[in-house]
Amino acid sequence: MLIKNAQGGFSLAEMLMAMLISSMMIVSVAAMYPALQRQSLTLYRLYRLEQTMGQVLMAIAKDLRRAGFLFKEGKERVSEALFIGQHSQSVAGSCLIIRYDLNHNGVIDSVDSATSEHFAYRWLNNSIEQHRSAKDCQGNGWEKLLDPAEIVITHFSVRSGGHSLNSAGKQTAYYLIVLEGHWKRWSSVKRRLTLRVRGVR
Repeated sequence: MLIKNAQGGFSLAEMLMAMLISSMMIVSVAAMYPALQRQSLTLYRLYRLEQTMGQVLMAIAKDLRRAGFLFKEGKERVSEALFIGQHSQSVAGSCLIIRYDLNHNGVIDSVDSATSEHFAYRWLNNSIEQHRSAKDCQGNGWEKLLDPAEIVITHFSVRSGGHSLNSAGKQTAYYLIVLEGHWKRWSSVKRRLTLRVRGVR
C-alpha cells in the first residue's frame, strides 16, 4: 500500500500578502526615521543650551551669594556690596556689580587694585559679559561669557526676590536671576532659566 506524505506550506497568495505587509512596515519606519532623528537632535540641542546657560547662571549665583562677605572682622565696612543697574543701551536690571572679600584679607580690594574684588556682569548686544574690576556698567574691558556666534542671549535681569526672617530674627535678602537665550543657528531652540538666590546677609 502506497502512503503519500502531506507537506504544508504558504500558498502564493499568502506569500504575496506577507511581502505586502512587510513592505508597508518598512516604508512606515523609513518615513518616521527622519522625524525621529530631527526630534532627537532638537532635544540634544536643548539639553546643550540649558547646560551651557546653566553654567553661566550658577557662576553669577555663586558670586551673588557672597555679596558683602568679609573674612573675620574686616576693618572696612561694606557699603553698596551689591549694585543692580544697567548699561545706557540696555534695560533696567541687566547689570550686576558684586563686592566681596575673595582673598580673605579682611577688606574688599578696590577696582584699581591688581586683586580687585568687584565682580560685574551685564547684558549688552545680545551677549552676557563679565568684568573683574568694573566701576560701573559702562566702559570697555568686558569679556563675553558665551560665544555670540553660537548662543544669543535675549534677556538677562536681576531683581529683588523679597526677604525672609531666619531663626535668629534677622532678615535674609533673596534675588531673582533670569537668563534667556537661543542657538544662533537654530533660533527655535530656546531656553529661559530662572534662579532664586539667597544673599549672604
